[in-house]
Amino acid sequence: MSETWIAVIAVAAGLFVLNAVFAYRYRSRQIRRQGQEPPPFLKYLFFPKPLMDRVPMPKPVRVFFGIVIFVGGGLFVATGAFILANLEFSKLSYPVGALVMLLLLSALGLVIAYVGVRLMVMKNDDSLLKRTKSAA
Repeated sequence: MSETWIAVIAVAAGLFVLNAVFAYRYRSRQIRRQGQEPPPFLKYLFFPKPLMDRVPMPKPVRVFFGIVIFVGGGLFVATGAFILANLEFSKLSYPVGALVMLLLLSALGLVIAYVGVRLMVMKNDDSLLKRTKSAA
């Protein structure tokens, strides 16, 4: 069984590197057409620079996607809470593990819901997950 997991991890790592090679070739050609020198492959792979800092999006689209993401996060929280409420710990072989995993599921749902709320309330020039400026 352990050989299978080693093979799965090796295939995933190989696909990651193959994807990075193709992306690097595409991006380096773009940079060379602009008359600049592309960064070394390993620097590109581990420290990529985004093409743009911000992507403009109309407010109604942002609110719609925020609502969809918020509802998805709420479903994660509700699923974790529902399973936890109906769980019979006496019949489980690892009750602490089940409890931890359900709490992690609920925490993941809270994080996803926060991203949805943040997407709905942010302004056009804000970054999604950076701290907002205080009105001090």
